[in-house]
Order: sequence, then structure tokens, then C-alpha cells
Amino acid sequence: MPNGLALAINLLILLVLLAYIVSLVLNFFSPFYSTPKKVLSNVIKNFKLSKNQKFADLGCGDGRVVFGTYRMYRCTSVGYEISPVLLMFVKLSKLICAPFNKKIRFIEEDFFKVDLSQYDVIYCCLPEDVLEVLAKKFNKELKKGSRVYSYKNELPKKKGLGIRTGKDMVYEYTF
Repeated sequence: MPNGLALAINLLILLVLLAYIVSLVLNFFSPFYSTPKKVLSNVIKNFKLSKNQKFADLGCGDGRVVFGTYRMYRCTSVGYEISPVLLMFVKLSKLICAPFNKKIRFIEEDFFKVDLSQYDVIYCCLPEDVLEVLAKKFNKELKKGSRVYSYKNELPKKKGLGIRTGKDMVYEYTF
């Protein structure tokens, strides 16, 4: 009997490990959208946050917008990322750059399942098909006066202010 239990536990561990490896491989094939470093400070200047406000970056990637926003405004800055590879990288960066800072956080969670009503400013650098789904979520969840900034791509069926940053645009939406 104990041999059967040990075998079952080993199989379970093997299946969990296999599922993790498959998720890592699939994440390498998903597109990675990033805000270029040369326009980053110009993008962040538009957020105009105060220390007591909350900022979120949906699909934060390497965390450069989250770190930059905190550096400029000293506000609570949260990044949501689902890719285990990017999340390991960004958490290691936080461990090195700001190990005890509770105002900078990176969360491994699907931003479609997160309650966004707590944030004053939300930033995203995402493809148009994802923004189409997010626009509905923004309309439902965001509190009055919340602002959303989208790099390069506009939210569908929503009037926004286009702000030029180099050769690209950042679109600002107030809800």
C-alpha cells in the first residue's frame, strides 16, 4: 500500500511540473508588447498622480512603467502579469531595486479577473483585441474620474485624448 501512495504522489508532482513547463513554453509564443524606454518618462509624466493615489499597469511585462511611476510620484504602483517568466524577472528586479517597498507590487493574476475599481490611473500597452474586451470591463468597474492610458492603440468606441510621445501616441480616457 505505501508503494502505491508514493507512486501516486510522484505522479501528481510530475503532472504539476509538466503543467508548469507547458505554461512556460506557451508564454514564449504569446506576443510581448512593451513601452519603449525612450518614451517612458514622457508617458509617465501624463499620469499626474499624487502620493495617495493608486496606479496599475495591466500586463506589466518587465515592470518598467510600474518602477518609473513610483519613482516619479511615490504612489502605490501595482503591475499585473500572467507570464511566469516575466513575473520571475520583475520580482527579481524588485528584490534588487526595492526589496522592502510595499508601494511597489507585482501580482500574478489575470487582469480580466481583478477588481479595477480601486485604481485612479490604469496603463496598458496591449493589442486592439484585448483592449476591446477591457473597454467593457472599464465601463463597468472604474470609479468616476478614473483615467486609463493606452499606448499606441485606442479603446474601441470611446473618445479619448491623443497625446504624442515621439512617433507614437498615448491615448487618455477619463471615466
